[in-house]
Amino acid sequence: MEILSDLDIEVDEGVYSPSDDTFLLVELIDLKGDERVLEIGCGSGFISLHCASKGCETTSVDISKKAVENTLCNAERNDLEIDAKVSDIFSELSGSWDVIIFNPPYLPKERDIEHDFRWDGGERGDETLLNFLSEADNYLEKEGIVYLIYSDRAPTDDIEKMIDEKYSSVQKKSKTFAFETIYAVKLRLETDKS
Repeated sequence: MEILSDLDIEVDEGVYSPSDDTFLLVELIDLKGDERVLEIGCGSGFISLHCASKGCETTSVDISKKAVENTLCNAERNDLEIDAKVSDIFSELSGSWDVIIFNPPYLPKERDIEHDFRWDGGERGDETLLNFLSEADNYLEKEGIVYLIYSDRAPTDDIEKMIDEKYSSVQKKSKTFAFETIYAVKLRLETDKS
């Protein structure tokens, strides 16, 4: 999906700001425009706004009430319709979607630094994403698509093993920095995998 330069977005203090991982993920996303889309960890709503602008029925959730409010304000600012609510991954959700998008916190927790849900993915950095992957197939339509990000700063073996158990990897993009490589992946739910 092309990154829209004309979106009017404000990022409130304490809300994850669109960054390189966000842009890499948006560039990978391919939507027809009639899908039911769920974005988990919506932050300022940058990705959700792109989906809604394509005509998708878009639901956005975040563990942070402030992020949900920021997403709704940005949707109103851009005259786009988004249903947004507070949820810890799938905790407050029911139903199923054609597409689920998640840019999770994926960095290992640093010692002696206060937990920050925006980027702290647990002790190893993969816990939040593994929790998501263990449940996501229950919220997808048949042959649904998942778009997600992960980093080699966290161990990737368990992530890739869980992906292989339930999905086929349709597409993968990466971007390397001095300190890490991030991966954006498009996964299709395989109905014959259990």
